[in-house]
Amino acid sequence: MKKLTPYQLSKISKNLDFFFNSATDEDIKNGLIWYKDANLQANLISKKHNIDVYKVSQVISALSPRNKWSQNIKDANKVCEAFKLGLHPVDIKVCTFHTNKFKAFNILNNSVNITNKSLKTFNFVNNIAFLDSESLTVDIWHLRSCFKDSIKIDNASIGKLAYKQIKKLTIKKANKLGLKGFEFQAILWLSTQRYFNNLNK
Repeated sequence: MKKLTPYQLSKISKNLDFFFNSATDEDIKNGLIWYKDANLQANLISKKHNIDVYKVSQVISALSPRNKWSQNIKDANKVCEAFKLGLHPVDIKVCTFHTNKFKAFNILNNSVNITNKSLKTFNFVNNIAFLDSESLTVDIWHLRSCFKDSIKIDNASIGKLAYKQIKKLTIKKANKLGLKGFEFQAILWLSTQRYFNNLNK
């Protein structure tokens, strides 16, 4: 996806309004605390195993694909504990792909580092580790918030320029509501999932 036009950005803005206005009170309540809880969990693991919270957040991100959040945290704790005990990836089981488990260990031994070359995961890590208001996680669900039913899209099809445009627009809209970008995104994440799940019933 190349640079988004003013017309596309206007449509995205309206779609974000739609999903925010579709949010239930519970969506808003849970969205407001989601990253704060994630930050708390990362800090608890960090203190428990004496590992930098940014590394722990990278581990959480690495273990997140196809993994429920509660299990993701358990797996991150398990990987950090195993690493401190001198164990290897083959010594433990986690609930995501083998490649992601190996990546998590490589993050801890400093052979892999999540950088801004991977915009989604880089922003996700910074949201979790620091509650960074200048970062925004544009994942598949945020893209669905942006494009609604008009486009079938996955993470691989969005370029860096379009990512930055969506990020800037989302944070601007959040701030107008008195919210952090990550709070707004988490609310939209919940609202959008419910919308698409209801469509598939």
